Amino acid sequence: MRRTIAVVVLLGFLVYTGSYVFVYLFRAFRLNDPGSDAVVYVWHGDPMIRAVLVAVLFAIGLLLLLFVVIMRPSAGQRTAVRLRPDLWSWLADRGDATGETPEAIADRAVAAYRASIEEGRPVRRSE
Repeated sequence: MRRTIAVVVLLGFLVYTGSYVFVYLFRAFRLNDPGSDAVVYVWHGDPMIRAVLVAVLFAIGLLLLLFVVIMRPSAGQRTAVRLRPDLWSWLADRGDATGETPEAIADRAVAAYRASIEEGRPVRRSE
């Protein structure tokens, strides 16, 4: 739910910023008929305007980067847990004896532990 809200807010900001840039560029390069003989020309290469435009485009780039970070797939990714050396050696020895990989034994142990917690029964230790 939090990810969805963050993505909606981010997309809303991106739409707002993109429309701001579009409207600015549309107004900047549109030439109206002069109302009088005195015509005031605006130079659109003004450093302040370029700085604002670069800042807006930079913000859009940062927000796109944030969007990519938020939307990167996290489901199914394994998180690294550092095991004690003695536990890893036990898993490796057990794997050699049973023909399984140490990762499979650890996954099965963690699954059994989670199931025992969810059922509310005490954790059984096997020697």
